[in-house]
Amino acid sequence: MRSLRVLVDGLLYNGQARGIGQYMRRLYEAYTARFGADDTVRAYLAPGWTWSGVQAVTVRWPVAGSGARLIFEQLALPSLARRERFDVIHFPDYQIPVLRRMPRTVMTIHDLVAFRYPELFPAAMGRVKRELMRRSAARVDRIIVPSQATREDVLAILGGDPAKIRVIPHGVRPLGRADAVSGHPRPYFLAVGTIEPRKNFSRLIAAYAVLRDRLGDELPDLLIAGGPGWLYQEILAEPGRRGVADHVHFLQYVSDDRLATLYRHCVAVVYPSLYEGFGLPVVEAMAAGAPVVCSARGALAEVSRGVAVWVDPEDPESIADGLGLILTGGSRREEQIAAGFLRAKEYTWDNAAKMTRSLFGELTEE
Repeated sequence: MRSLRVLVDGLLYNGQARGIGQYMRRLYEAYTARFGADDTVRAYLAPGWTWSGVQAVTVRWPVAGSGARLIFEQLALPSLARRERFDVIHFPDYQIPVLRRMPRTVMTIHDLVAFRYPELFPAAMGRVKRELMRRSAARVDRIIVPSQATREDVLAILGGDPAKIRVIPHGVRPLGRADAVSGHPRPYFLAVGTIEPRKNFSRLIAAYAVLRDRLGDELPDLLIAGGPGWLYQEILAEPGRRGVADHVHFLQYVSDDRLATLYRHCVAVVYPSLYEGFGLPVVEAMAAGAPVVCSARGALAEVSRGVAVWVDPEDPESIADGLGLILTGGSRREEQIAAGFLRAKEYTWDNAAKMTRSLFGELTEE
């Protein structure tokens, strides 16, 4: 196996990153743990951030905010990258530089939500994402997707050569040290995700209000862990409109230790997202021993088949019924937990690193 010099655009990453930011860091920490004796990985990172085993290339250009980062990636990064003697360059966040051609490019497309649900984005943001993704998909040498569902969406929406698309599922890792008690005074359901329309928290809160009308004070609280994304003001106001503000709590960003504690002690994790390319919180919940209620569609159905309680994410009554099933599940709940442990073991960052290395090797041998 020949040694490879891998260059990564990691500018999205910051210390509070979830989702794509965590994907970048965990993939390449696993990659260097597995292949670091042979391969060199260098990553463009914003000042102050590092990944274990990865050589940080600190960017002095102001890249705080998606607009500034986009300008840098499209205008400045290609020239900087030419100074690096790389074999493969990986763009883990949907797009590559499209104004200048670059050799041996790989990008990760996590989902096609900007096409499937354009109304969930601010109009200008959605237009830019769609155009850059289209042009990037046409130019890039290889595309990584985290699920078969996302692969099918890429082919249906963006087209292109099926042979250049590789399904490489995300991994799950131990989050941190869980405390012996939850730190919340009442039992609770847990939802995890950025506060933005795609996560469907407004319908979840509506479903919670429906179930509270049925069960009253016997119903566990609802905790939502995640920082604000976009179009979130209406979501934050929803508990007050539904009369459940005393029982629905937005926790904002939480640390890995706190998240591990929340997973460990929750009644169930509920993830009624309208659309996901993978659904990492579902796999994290299974690994932590929490029952899962999630959407019966796309990648979420793919990773949770036979393990989760499935609901229609567009129907608050269906979501309420799913939560109710968890509360009355009895032995079925324990079966779900056991099955979830086994399913989660299929998703490791080491496996993702090995599959990514195989893809890179294939590309450099062409």
